[in-house]
Amino acid sequence: MSKSKSLEDMAPKRRRMMDMVLALGGLKEESVIPLSKVSEEIANLKSELEPLATEILAFPDAYFEHFLDATEKSAIISRITNKGLLKQATSYLQQAVSIRDTGGTRGLLNSISSALEILETKDEIEDTAAVNIESVLSPVSDLIVQIEDIVTGYEVAAEAAAESAHSELKSLLSSMSEAVSGIQGDPTSALDALQKLGTKTRYGPFLRTSAQVKRGIREGRIDEKRALHLVSENILIELRRGVIMFILSKMGSRTVVEISRLMDSHSSDIQAAIVSMIQRGEVEMVGLDEDAPVFSRVLETVPDSTLVFKRILQQLNGIGKSLEGDIHAFVDQSVRRMEFLLERLQKLGQYDETTLAEALNSLRETVDQATEAVLQSKPADSSEDLRLLVSAGLEAFARFRLKIALEKGPSLVSGTNVYGEKLDPEVYERMMSSYLDNELERGTILILIRELGAMTAKDLGEKTNIPKDRILQHLLRMKRDELLTSAGESHGYLLYDVPRTPTEAELAVETASSLALQLTEASSEFESLLQELRAEDIGKVVNALDVLSKGRDKLVKLTIEGNVVGKEILLGIEEKIRSAVSLSYRTRTKIPSTRPKVTLDDLAEVDVPSVLDEYKAMMGYAPLLGFGTIEWDISKCLGCKSCEIACPEDAIELKPVFEVSKIFDISDEALDNLPVNRSLFYKTVKGLATQKPTRDIVLADDSPGFGTVEVDLWLCVACRTCVRRCPGPDEGALELELKWSLPEVVRQITSKH
Repeated sequence: MSKSKSLEDMAPKRRRMMDMVLALGGLKEESVIPLSKVSEEIANLKSELEPLATEILAFPDAYFEHFLDATEKSAIISRITNKGLLKQATSYLQQAVSIRDTGGTRGLLNSISSALEILETKDEIEDTAAVNIESVLSPVSDLIVQIEDIVTGYEVAAEAAAESAHSELKSLLSSMSEAVSGIQGDPTSALDALQKLGTKTRYGPFLRTSAQVKRGIREGRIDEKRALHLVSENILIELRRGVIMFILSKMGSRTVVEISRLMDSHSSDIQAAIVSMIQRGEVEMVGLDEDAPVFSRVLETVPDSTLVFKRILQQLNGIGKSLEGDIHAFVDQSVRRMEFLLERLQKLGQYDETTLAEALNSLRETVDQATEAVLQSKPADSSEDLRLLVSAGLEAFARFRLKIALEKGPSLVSGTNVYGEKLDPEVYERMMSSYLDNELERGTILILIRELGAMTAKDLGEKTNIPKDRILQHLLRMKRDELLTSAGESHGYLLYDVPRTPTEAELAVETASSLALQLTEASSEFESLLQELRAEDIGKVVNALDVLSKGRDKLVKLTIEGNVVGKEILLGIEEKIRSAVSLSYRTRTKIPSTRPKVTLDDLAEVDVPSVLDEYKAMMGYAPLLGFGTIEWDISKCLGCKSCEIACPEDAIELKPVFEVSKIFDISDEALDNLPVNRSLFYKTVKGLATQKPTRDIVLADDSPGFGTVEVDLWLCVACRTCVRRCPGPDEGALELELKWSLPEVVRQITSKH
């Protein structure tokens, strides 16, 4: 096509795709060395990598010797009480040592193993000793006070931030009022002003709505009267919601009355907006201010500390149910204080969790010890299974859903529900039996994960003998209820863990042990590949170096008592790894590809709907891929060039070639749908011809009304603009077929480039 863009003029993304298509088809020659020179090039690479490799291979052990020294000086490992974390770290280091036994990793393994052994010995001693529940729970009150002080600090900071945002809000509302006053006179200008204000709220629905209205006005689809209505109604409603979101984001959780005062609006309008935003999943109720509901924006992720605090509260509540007398009253009072604290945390939304970590972890440990003390104080079998069942029972009975079911169920058997229906006692018994089993199984899973650390569905199935399908159902349900979180993978299985707020010591040991295994594996592979380096192994060399590079980047962020460990080592090795990667890539680009070439005959049409379905199955949504083939029907074409003028990609053109033979294939019914002059012309040509023509007629460039529509499949992004703009009869002369002719694309681009 005369208007086709050159390779240089194309957008980088499309140019890269063109290169890929050409290369896959074997239609683009790569600049490579002859096959006879490959061995020499590999030998050169090996000789260049060897001095770098010596330092790269020495880097992990040198770092972990420094890390071990830092842990011994700071004694951070002895501060870790999370046995699950220590067991996982031990497992990582044991694997690392089995691959390459070095001083740093071996020393770190011994240190962590000793700490774990001390913890387990301590637990055994505590298990055999009588524990006084009152003394165990005595620190709870002071810890709650500490957390209350921290939360108060959060609230003070939030109020200060809200105060600073107040002037911004006043300016926003003032500008909004000024723009609204001009709607009646000039809705388009008012829309421009409101749209600028909307960018400050960053409220997506408003920005989308205003953009759609503005586009409609610009394209003439929305007249002045309709524009006035849309701006004064829809746009303002969305902007009001945007201002509410601005308040909740910048000024924290608020009641309807507080928001209405801040916006100087009627509370009924604010309430209606809040209800619609709740339905959209943008706003949620997080508590009460006396009797007034408090609303907050829905967070993408709930802070781990909030989830941990919620779990501790549930556990303490469960403990209280098994106690009597003064200690029961103490626990009950603590639970009420913690419930209020949880509500305050939920109102805050996001906050700096590090400040809360130490007090929260101490509270968690205290409540865990109290749980153990409660278990010991009850007459129980010494078997681990019974202990686990009791723990699971405490966990289950602390759950709100089970509490409601137990409270409401009997009343449905003895009485009726709101519809006058009674619940059959046998049905209730079966239902509750199943329900209790589910809750006890979930309690068992929680206790195991809490004590042993992150576990997979496979591990849990082996530990509990619960069927795997039920384990998976429980895990998914508890993850949805925010009782569990994803914690990575292990041997292809997802790991699940309870929400935890790691301390600096826990974070350092967990990260270092995990990276020790990764770096050891990568170093071992790198060393092995270098011994007998082959062309096909260069990619593996780069991958191993990439693991080392990413590991180094993570270690740079790792601190012990605020200091980066082995900083000089990490900074020194960065350039060495980068140089090795560059050398490997440089050599790889010179070596001819061993990949089998694809010919045009191997290419097939892309079925866009199937691609969409496959993508949706994997990702959960199906984007507009921008691929398809425009089909042209001469029987409906008016030759008006509307498609050519409208195409934003210059992908379509009306060629000055009249394909006479095609009009003989047009049915009489289709001819009748054309404008009278064109229909008469086609009928006359068909009537005068003694036989069907075989040659096309080349027209003058300025011949109006006739020609052949051609589409550059490479440039076409399937936006349907030409389809919508075509004024032809019925649905127009153009149609987007959801097929992408890859062979035709390759033919087109290779004929031009």
